Amino acid sequence: MKNILHGNGSLGRKIQYLLLMTLFVVQSALSFAQNRTVTGVVVDEKDEPIIGANVTVKGTAKGTITDLDGKFVLSAPKSAKLLEVSFIGYNTQTVTITDKTLQIKLSESAIALDEVVAIGYGSAKKGNVTGAIAKVNAEKLEDRASTNIASSLQGQLAGVEVRSTTGEPGSELQIRVRGAASINADATPLYVVDGIPVDDLGSLNPGDIQSIEVLKDASSSAIYGSRGANGVVLITTKQAGTDEKVRVQFQASFGIQSLERKVDVLSPEEWIEFRTAYNNNRYISQYGSKGATIEDDYATRLAMIGGKESYYFLNDPRWTEPGYGNLKLIDWQDEFFRLAPIQNYQLSLSSGRGNTKYRVSMGYTDQEGIAIESNYKRLNFRANVESKVFNRITVGVNLAPSASWNEGGRVDGKDRQATNVLTMAPVAEPEDGIYTGAGAYGYYRWTSSSKISPVAYMEHVQNKGEKVQLSSSAYVKADIWNGVKAEVTGSYNFSSSQSRSFVPSTITKYRTDVEGYRTTASRTESRSNKFLLQGVLHYDKTFGRHTIGAMAGYSMESSGGSSMRLSATQFPDNSLEVIDMADVVLTAATASLSTPSRLMSYFGRLQYEYDDRYLLTASIRRDGSSRFGKANRWGIFPAVSGAYRISNEKFWPKDFVMNSLKLRASWGANGNNSIPTNTALAKLSSANYSSGSIINGFAPTSLANPDLGWEKTESWNVAFDMGLFNNRIFLSADYYVKTTKDLLYQVTVPALLGFTKAWGNIGSIRNKGFELEVTTQNLTGRLKWSTSLNVSYNQNKVLSLGDDNSTVFTGYDSTTQVFMVDQPLRSFYMYDAVGVYQTQADLQKYPVMQNSKVGDVRYRDANGDGVINDSDRTLMGKPDPDYTFGITNTFKYKNFDLSFLITAQTGGQIYSVLGRAMDRPGMGANGNVLSHWKNMWKSEAEPGDGKTPGIDNANTGQFYDSRWLYSTDFIKLKNVTLGYRIPFKKKLIQNARVYLTGENLLMWDKYEGGFSPEANNGGSTGDYDYGSYPQARVITLGVNVTF
Repeated sequence: MKNILHGNGSLGRKIQYLLLMTLFVVQSALSFAQNRTVTGVVVDEKDEPIIGANVTVKGTAKGTITDLDGKFVLSAPKSAKLLEVSFIGYNTQTVTITDKTLQIKLSESAIALDEVVAIGYGSAKKGNVTGAIAKVNAEKLEDRASTNIASSLQGQLAGVEVRSTTGEPGSELQIRVRGAASINADATPLYVVDGIPVDDLGSLNPGDIQSIEVLKDASSSAIYGSRGANGVVLITTKQAGTDEKVRVQFQASFGIQSLERKVDVLSPEEWIEFRTAYNNNRYISQYGSKGATIEDDYATRLAMIGGKESYYFLNDPRWTEPGYGNLKLIDWQDEFFRLAPIQNYQLSLSSGRGNTKYRVSMGYTDQEGIAIESNYKRLNFRANVESKVFNRITVGVNLAPSASWNEGGRVDGKDRQATNVLTMAPVAEPEDGIYTGAGAYGYYRWTSSSKISPVAYMEHVQNKGEKVQLSSSAYVKADIWNGVKAEVTGSYNFSSSQSRSFVPSTITKYRTDVEGYRTTASRTESRSNKFLLQGVLHYDKTFGRHTIGAMAGYSMESSGGSSMRLSATQFPDNSLEVIDMADVVLTAATASLSTPSRLMSYFGRLQYEYDDRYLLTASIRRDGSSRFGKANRWGIFPAVSGAYRISNEKFWPKDFVMNSLKLRASWGANGNNSIPTNTALAKLSSANYSSGSIINGFAPTSLANPDLGWEKTESWNVAFDMGLFNNRIFLSADYYVKTTKDLLYQVTVPALLGFTKAWGNIGSIRNKGFELEVTTQNLTGRLKWSTSLNVSYNQNKVLSLGDDNSTVFTGYDSTTQVFMVDQPLRSFYMYDAVGVYQTQADLQKYPVMQNSKVGDVRYRDANGDGVINDSDRTLMGKPDPDYTFGITNTFKYKNFDLSFLITAQTGGQIYSVLGRAMDRPGMGANGNVLSHWKNMWKSEAEPGDGKTPGIDNANTGQFYDSRWLYSTDFIKLKNVTLGYRIPFKKKLIQNARVYLTGENLLMWDKYEGGFSPEANNGGSTGDYDYGSYPQARVITLGVNVTF
């Protein structure tokens, strides 16, 4: 096994052996096949075809879905007698198999349990699922004009949290399934597209998606072993239906984006008043003992301070003139953000006639950012082709290349433009205006700031990125004999990206004739590739009341990549970006070749069903990963689950209000290998000799750990599924406990080794919670009204942190958050600001820190020793919400449909580093501040709001405290969609729908430290906000047409 993992010559021989054995089994068994082909069409009560209806052989997992004409073709055993046909919102029909084409009419009902869902290396009827699996089908995806798959999941699924950490065009959203199962390794779920693991969803076109299933509990995701600890997202792309005639689908949408909401900062008039108070305070504090007064005019003040201008003591005379003299008053948010178009086009061609079926699609997205000079473009292509080459053998190819381009100055991040647009002083000289500080434009003297206009930055700085991806796979399927099927799949994924930036001297503000322009530029390129080969064998058989399903498989994966970076300065031309060694000063040149990562796996699953009442599933997977040390390279991940459909018992009353009830329970184990590929190895880097500057050799930079092993997550889940009033009301409720042990973390090692951190396995954490999903059919007549509600609760806690359980500091500047035993993950840890010392009496009444004075922030004496110091930092909350909610109401009347989605969450906090930067002492002299400074402490007679300190609160400027810790509770009208299905009598157009949709329409919350409690950019966890690209409100008009 070791040789395979490390890629010597035996790898090719083993692959050849696997392929030969598979083909031998296929060829030798074909003659024993005993199947027949069943065809039919499924329609509703109006004889309209039902697209995507589930058709299964009763008592088995064999099934298919209907095509765009409602037709289906199914290969069934000759012994099969009955088919079950179901679709959401319709009563399930059981029909007898005949040699003729079946005509099946479904009547409207409520939520059905018999739709087919993906379960990982296979599928099953939803009613027979024993684990926790949530599904979103194509209809829900198409109803919303989304260019990102993850955004379509927001508010749709219990236990699945989708975070919009940034509103930058083309950015990906973060998905969390049942909380974070790790403290240092990646907490992103595994994404699997058509059976192939992929790294991200950004290149996928939502119009190509047939369904999305999320495997939430370990019994469902354990079949993916080492990568299933954070959940698994299974994505199935659209295929042409069997016997489908040529079908053309066209979708187009055009939308207008706008800033969702502005941050409440001081207006220009309010800033002038604030700055006047700031200068007056400084002037009186410094010169009050010499007779200075607030009423002193400019000339008097200038003489008082010695005749040398200081803008901290002098007020601009124009501040008191009518109309503020000739000063330019600027609302930077209005100047920086804009109305921006977004357009999306998709075209597909599909056919299933004869032995070959195919679907070919192309998509194009063009999104201008709401921040000026920012944009994103994406071009997608996908071809899914499948052909029956022999009576029992089918081959297929899936090909999906994509390319994307993005452009625009850096908006996200500390001291970047989302921050600068809020902190720029809203006043400028008339000749400089919105270009203040850039190039030949000057600064406004009273700001004493070197900040450059964010408008000029976006217009002059070039930041461009390009990314090309290819996802490809090919497979061979064989229907071998009497329920035995085999499938061999190979895939190759490739990604290449490059980015380049160019900052002219108009922004760097420096040039000499000798050195050339102080222009800076950089270029980065990276490539990655991934190979996969897997073989899977399926067996499905029904014996009377007994149904057995078995699956066994083997897979190998290999991935690698490379990267390079160049940066330079002092260009001969202020607009030429070419990095020529002769003309520029090279500041950095690096290149790297990543250590290959290999994974080899054996897996299997056994499913048993008795009389549609008792259900049992067991699975196991054995993974070997080259990322870990020799002693712990292999991991075993078992799972078992069961269900009891008690409502199918003979004693269950047929007319009982509770028409269906299923009890579920599961246990399983997963792993996590999301760490750098060479983590277990000792690494060397070039190093100088002591006190020298010549590269003399190499020195170790990391410690080898042959015992480094998997993170292991065990999960328990108990649940029930209940249908009331013929499933017009359907409820699913789950309770789970998920415990992760042997956490992967960079532990502290003795500094004498030459470094302070090394990877190891320490500690454990636990997530537990419950989920509730309720779907109701409220009205089923001419006016139809359905409701879907989901509620999730998750609580996490650190159980242990190694032998001594020492607290680990993390968060912003590694000081604001902690991992602490018996506390939630990443708990906020800081001073608790409880008010302001409003009077001299308060200084005697409350504990103080050294040099505290009236008007300063007052902190809670957390340890009760009567003194405020570092020992009073305390636990202040946690970033993850307790509850998340989503509710969708859908109305249909004749050809009209109307839906609206509301999302909400409660119980979490976010730390606004942006707010802290704006609120620190002196910031108002250099730039703008948050609007609550209108209510600051001014004197004992004017104490303000009791929370905002005085201007001269320098004693607390260096602290991280709870003033900038905000609740992330919100209620949001996420989406409203109004659609109309256009009736056509001619056969040329089969279906047409126009719609108007709005996204991010309204939000109710109390966040004041940034643009949104959702749109934050505090690393992978999103715990803090240091200036994020805000989300956009989008109004879109679209049309979908099928020919």
